[in-house]
Formats: sequence, C-alpha cells, structure tokens
Amino acid sequence: METMKSMSRAVGAGEPRGNRMAHMMSANEGPMDIIAKVSGHVKNGIREDDGPYFTNNEGIPLPDPEHSKTIGGIPIASDVHLFQKQQHFNRSKLAERAVHPCGSGAFGYFETTADVSDMTKADFLQHVGAKTPIFMRFSTVTLGRNYDIVGLNFPVFFCRDPIQGPDVIRSQARNPKNFFLDYDATFDLLGATPEGNHAGLMFFSDHGTPDGWINEHGYGCHAFKWVNKKGEFVYIKYHFLAKHGQKQLTEPEAIRISGENPDYSKMQLWDAIEAGEEVEWTAKVQIMKPEEADAEKLGFDPFDVTKVWPRKEFPMHEFGKLVLNKNPENYHRDVEQAAFSPGSMVPGIEDSPDPLLQFRMFFYRDAQYHRIGSLSSLNFDGAMRVDGNHSGNKQYAPNSFMGDRFRPDVAEAPYKVSDNVVSRKSHYYHEGKMSEYDQPRDLYRNVMTEQARKNLHHNTAKMLSHVNFPMIQQQYLAQIYNIAPEYARGVYDLTKFKHKQPFEFSEVEAMSEQAPLFFKNVKFRPSQGNRLVGFAPDAPFYNV
Repeated sequence: METMKSMSRAVGAGEPRGNRMAHMMSANEGPMDIIAKVSGHVKNGIREDDGPYFTNNEGIPLPDPEHSKTIGGIPIASDVHLFQKQQHFNRSKLAERAVHPCGSGAFGYFETTADVSDMTKADFLQHVGAKTPIFMRFSTVTLGRNYDIVGLNFPVFFCRDPIQGPDVIRSQARNPKNFFLDYDATFDLLGATPEGNHAGLMFFSDHGTPDGWINEHGYGCHAFKWVNKKGEFVYIKYHFLAKHGQKQLTEPEAIRISGENPDYSKMQLWDAIEAGEEVEWTAKVQIMKPEEADAEKLGFDPFDVTKVWPRKEFPMHEFGKLVLNKNPENYHRDVEQAAFSPGSMVPGIEDSPDPLLQFRMFFYRDAQYHRIGSLSSLNFDGAMRVDGNHSGNKQYAPNSFMGDRFRPDVAEAPYKVSDNVVSRKSHYYHEGKMSEYDQPRDLYRNVMTEQARKNLHHNTAKMLSHVNFPMIQQQYLAQIYNIAPEYARGVYDLTKFKHKQPFEFSEVEAMSEQAPLFFKNVKFRPSQGNRLVGFAPDAPFYNV
C-alpha cells in the first residue's frame, strides 16, 4: 500500500513514467501501474492501446489481419504471427474448451452402404456392411462452455483464412469488459468481412436455431481428398443428412425453450437413446476430380470454405450411415475428455488445399494437447504422465533397436499448387469481387421460402437493434445489400435504431458498391492466376 501511495504522489496525472511514445498494449506498464488503474486508485492516464500499429507478442508489427503467409495459398509454418495468434487463443482459457465448450455426445457406429473402394483405400470404407464404432459430440460453438470429421449444421464458415479464426470466435463471444453479449463485435466483423455473410445469413436464419441435436443435418464444410490404393485421388465434401429430416425453431420458440429448459438439446438426444431409438444420419459425398477443381473453370472457388459446391453440378452420392445408439456412462470420462481434430485422418483420406482446413489440422490438435495432453508411440513425457510413458522404448527415431516401424505407403498423395512463391498474397478467387455474394444470393432468393426470409429479417433486425454504432449497422447492411437489396431493406425497416434514423437507406445502397473491398488491402489482392488449386502431378512424384 505504501508503494502505491508513493507512486500516486509522484505522478499526479496517473502515469508513473512520462515521455513514452505509445502505450503499446500495456507493454510499457508494470504490475503496479496496472493494479493502480484497475483498483481505481489512479483515476487518469491512458487506459486503451494507443500504439501506432498492432504488433505480435515480441513487438514485431503485424502486416495484415486477413492474409496468412502461404505458398500457393497453403499456410506455412514460418508464419509466426499466425501460429502465435492461434496458440495464444488456444491457451486463453483454462481447463475448459476455448471453442465448443457446451455439449453432449453419444456412442454408435458408422456403416458403409456403398462400394467406394475405387476412390479411397480407407479401411472402414472398403466393404459394404462394414461397421466402425464411433463417438459423436454435439455442441454450440460460442457463448457456453481416430478419424475425426469436424463440421457444422450448415455447410459454410465465417472466414476462409486461418489468421481470422480467433477473430470470428471472439466477435461472437461475450464482451470482455462487462461479459454481456457483444452485438457490436458480431456485426462489426461481419460488416468488415464480405465472405463471412454467407454463413452469417444462415446464422441469423432459423437454420441457426436447430430443434435439438438430432433434428439437424451435418456438414464437413471443408473439401477433403479420397485416395485409392493406386495413389489416385478425388476431392470430396461430406454431408450427413438426418434420416427423419431437419427441423428448426423460430426465434420466439428458441427463446421460450432455452428459458424453460437450457438442457433441451442434450436431453433430446439422451432421452431418445434411453428409449431405445437409434438416431441415424445418411452419409453422402460430393465428388470432384482434381482437374475440375479450378475456380477459373468453375466460376466458384472449390477450396473456399465460405462457398458450397452446387449440387446440380456435383450431385451427392450415398456411401454410408451414421447411427447413435448408446449414451455415455460417465460425462467427464466419455464426453469432456473426448478430443477431435480434422487432422486425425486415416490412410485414404487426406487434406485439400483449403487454407482453413490446413491450419485447423494443427490448431485443433494444439488446443487438445493444451487441454488434455497427448498419447503417441513417439511422444514422451508431458504433464502428469502416469502411464508407462513407453517404458524401455527408445525416445528417439530412427534407432538401431526397434527396427523400421514406419509406413511409407501412407505418405500423402502429392498435389500441385498454383505458384511456388512464399508471400501473404491472397489466393482467394472471390476476394474484392461482387461474385463473393452470388451463392448467398441464390440461397436467399431461390432456396429459402417467403416465411424463412421474413424470419431472417426479423431475427437479424432484432439483434442489429442492439448495436450502438450506426457506422457498424450501415456497413453490415451494405454487405447484405449485395446479397439482395430486398434483404437489406427488410432488415433496415425492422431495425430499431438507438439513434433516430442515423442514415437513409440510399446511403446503404451507395456504400454497398465498395463493400467487397472493405479491409481488403490492395497490396495483397490476388492477381496473375493466384488461386487455390490442387492438381495431380503429371508424373509420379515419389521415387518408386
């Protein structure tokens, strides 16, 4: 206390040290400076970052918020900004999952129902009738607390570059200042991210409030590769369609049910299985040949996770069914300790050039290692290691004592990317173009019913009414204007602005012309054929 008093006497303005160029994310303050402000003992002084630019943890300037360092569009490990951002995010919460914390799960099996052995050597897909035990976990993404397919109940995501992944989650998280729902943040990021509004449309529609865990379809979202025994591959997208159909709740229904029974979705799944019901999804894939997978031929980017593959061009093929029929015996052991990563792929199933998938294969695993640790035949030690810790095995490889235990036959199938330059230049085909909005426009006008569109307008306007800054509201409306002017008009007319009519709808229309370019720095825009591709090599690439 005496130290704090002395500090306070020394600096009447509340800043113990003067002549600083910038506050720099509090890096120029010591613990006594911070606690003096937090406790209210010091009333004045700088409270927010006033640095001239953003930096990483070592004070190195950050070049851009939307583009990872890549080669041919594939993120690379030398992007220290990307890795530091995600690893810090993975460790920003203690013990609990940072994402998908509130959920439940069940056991069951996957059964192969069609012969796809010509397309993949994956063991569990080699024989019709083959059954593979599975565990499946359902969860919300935000706000609460073997071969893995990580997906959503809609087929697109809010960002396509992995460097924005933590930003998406934080924009939908609670305000760190007061822990209230942060509508400003949610709409601010959507207004600044043109590609995010395909998922945003589905998020605010009734699709965003499914009627429990069992009444929803599931989507792998990313493109993956199926590789056969010859090393030939095709790209695929997974779809898991609820056998009994999907059901959604309207916004009033969702509010009523969540108030009456916050565990509604968990109990729905539990009670169905306890009653002897088998909860089933039909597994289907869309298939694309590598030579077809080119945005310049297709008119859409097949490796952009904010886009779908049109079913008319790439029809769905059934290949199995997913069945849940057994509840967990212990929630902590079976559900809380379950760990998933899209990088957990069996031989015959591999990655695609999708940049977000590429990095999710790292950061999901990194999050689980931080949360619950790991177990592997080559990974030793670690916190609270109470098993055999591999006993007398050598803790390095290769070694002269254990023989050759490696499997060169499972090496990934090689594919060619569009260029061989390491940079942060965008490889996203739609960046800065009006084509960014084509697919959500088709969803809005040609797939959704009139009532679904009305519910979308209502749901969106209700949440947009909570936003405190007209600038954010206008930028968001400009984005959805490019999806459909009537969509933006419907939301605008229902929004209860906190500031009386802060802008006219004509101003939204005018702003929409520049909306595809919001926060897209011209330095990083794609050109000269920069795009995401994964072509098969012209000749065998491995030494055979």
